[in-house]
Amino acid sequence: MVVSAVTPFMISFGGIGAPLAYVIAMAILLVFSVGYTAMTRHVDNPGAFYAYITAGLGKAPGLGASFLAIAGYLFMAVASYMFIGTAVANLAGELGLQSIPWYALALLVVGITGTLGYFRIDLSAKVLSIVMVCEILIVVIFDAGVLGQGGPEGIPFAPFSWDALASGSVGVAVLYAALSFGGFEATAIFREETKDPGRTVPRATYLAVGSFGVFYIAATWLMIVAYGPANVGDVAASQPTSMFASAVEKFVGTWAKDVVTVLVVTSAFAALLSVQNIISRYCYSLGIDGVLPARMGKVHPRHGSPYVSSLTLSLVLIVALLAFAGSDPEAWYGQLAGTGGFAIMVLMTLTSAAVILFFQCRRDARDASRWHTTVAPLLSVVGMVVVLYLAITNFTTMTGGSVVEAAVEQAIVWGVLVAGFVIAWIYRSKRPMVYARIGRQKA
Repeated sequence: MVVSAVTPFMISFGGIGAPLAYVIAMAILLVFSVGYTAMTRHVDNPGAFYAYITAGLGKAPGLGASFLAIAGYLFMAVASYMFIGTAVANLAGELGLQSIPWYALALLVVGITGTLGYFRIDLSAKVLSIVMVCEILIVVIFDAGVLGQGGPEGIPFAPFSWDALASGSVGVAVLYAALSFGGFEATAIFREETKDPGRTVPRATYLAVGSFGVFYIAATWLMIVAYGPANVGDVAASQPTSMFASAVEKFVGTWAKDVVTVLVVTSAFAALLSVQNIISRYCYSLGIDGVLPARMGKVHPRHGSPYVSSLTLSLVLIVALLAFAGSDPEAWYGQLAGTGGFAIMVLMTLTSAAVILFFQCRRDARDASRWHTTVAPLLSVVGMVVVLYLAITNFTTMTGGSVVEAAVEQAIVWGVLVAGFVIAWIYRSKRPMVYARIGRQKA
């Protein structure tokens, strides 16, 4: 999805320096991961943003963070269902099949992801692994084809120069690049379902950011090589949706183009299955704490999955998709996905600040170096604040909506965060036991 749908916009805004924008985004997120993973060794619960922000900033910010995480991922989930419904409908049309409404296909996918989310996480992991390997393989084949044949201007390295990036809109390019890494931060939320979370979560986090980065940098650079630095900007502006598929057809073959068409759909499905598991586990944590109904904190006796939360999420998604059934999915996709991505950026900024304050108050954490507890988190705060500033000042570009729509979407994001504060304060006076457990804390 990123290589075929985001990369053309990266090139449109960042020019031929788009690969360098991915390098910058990867560096910022690797620095963020230093403090983020340091917290996993000292906060031994699976709340992720919810738990870490609570531990560092307090219960009110922590509950606000949990609500914002659920809202942000829900925005991205609905957007992705719109994408996959439209993509499958278009694919069916190309195959000469009867036209089916996008929302009907999206609801079918809700049923599939909901079913997989009901079972053990390793079933979802196996499905995701198979899909991901196929996606990586076709992009690597394309990369090898371009390297082997060369583009119209050979194999230039100019895209990695600062002058190349500076010739475009650096801020918007870095913003899109940062959004492309969405999902890596969810590693911590699965810690209860791993055998050795103290080692597994940090390894998975660094591996995710590093592998995503190398993959995106190589694919973007070779896309530019495939069309040539002189022509790639015009192609990205005029043919954004078909740019990657056309390049694959030229350098690999028609069969590969058909494979890409299918894998874009499976890529969207993989993203949806990931989000299904992430949101259901946030709701599970809130159910355990008593913030949400206790049933949300139930685990399936056989599969070990938060099945009540997963089923509830599926129902919420069905209602949301039916509400958008009469709308144009292409008009809403960018707005919902961009708003959800912005919400996650806010949470990452708060988490970086939480790491610093947490370790300032935990002088007993002798196993963590100053680099992990102060320097890297401080650099992360600076980097994430810059990205947030770029997101706010370029919000209409990021979402594709109007100024009024951008204002409403911003109000929703900040309103959800504030609502968590208010509810936490109410629980402090009305339900002190629930307040004591906020952030998966032991009451």
